[in-house]
Amino acid sequence: MYRGGRWSNRPNLKQIEQQAAQLVSDFRQALAGAGLAVPQIPPIPVEYLALTLTELSLRGEQDLSHNGQALAGLLDTAHAEILYEASDMPTRRNFTIAHELGHYFLHYLPTLQIAEQPTLFDPPPAEMPLPARFFRCDQTEPMVEVVATQPLTPLQALKDPAAQVKLARVLRQHELQNRLEWEANTFASSLLLPSELVREVYQKYASDIPTAAAELAVSQTALRIRLQQLGLIPAILKGNNPTQVVESKQPSLF
Repeated sequence: MYRGGRWSNRPNLKQIEQQAAQLVSDFRQALAGAGLAVPQIPPIPVEYLALTLTELSLRGEQDLSHNGQALAGLLDTAHAEILYEASDMPTRRNFTIAHELGHYFLHYLPTLQIAEQPTLFDPPPAEMPLPARFFRCDQTEPMVEVVATQPLTPLQALKDPAAQVKLARVLRQHELQNRLEWEANTFASSLLLPSELVREVYQKYASDIPTAAAELAVSQTALRIRLQQLGLIPAILKGNNPTQVVESKQPSLF
């Protein structure tokens, strides 16, 4: 976002793309330093990358869920692993793993760094609980629950100070949740679909999206959105946000 904007303290599109590109570069260097061959790219070997550059393990699980809610993927930092729905198509699984890596590098590690480096104005680490799980699931669940002792009509809620405070808190948390999910989706798109690689493959197959998507190991939807973002094809839907890649299941955090 622009300097001074409401998300000026959050990573923007360019910064996220740069971080994703650096991750691929680090992956190549790590393999070269260990005397290992770099896998043929495309596609970006996201599972191999995750196992090489993090201490996270990967595990497929049938009917992945949390509190009865179906999930596409889960970053469980408490157990240092990324879980994904085993029945999902490989293209969807790739995006899910990349999405959870976005949460890991953009959200978990920075939070951990802050918690480990307290200042005079910071609460002690014990009072700064870290999120243990990041989800991709079917529906977005509220992060807080607003409960009134007596049901309030919309007009009454507008006049009730306590209800106003709770409503404002819910809205702020949902806005932040949506922003963090946009960041994780943008990271996943940038990691799996680096701009130069997308341009190269798209040109190689003469704008044949199905064939290009197959070589890049992503869904056609993800590739189309990335092509829109790069200005290689027009955004057809009015109001479409080409920076937000969502593959059928809506992601959710916490």
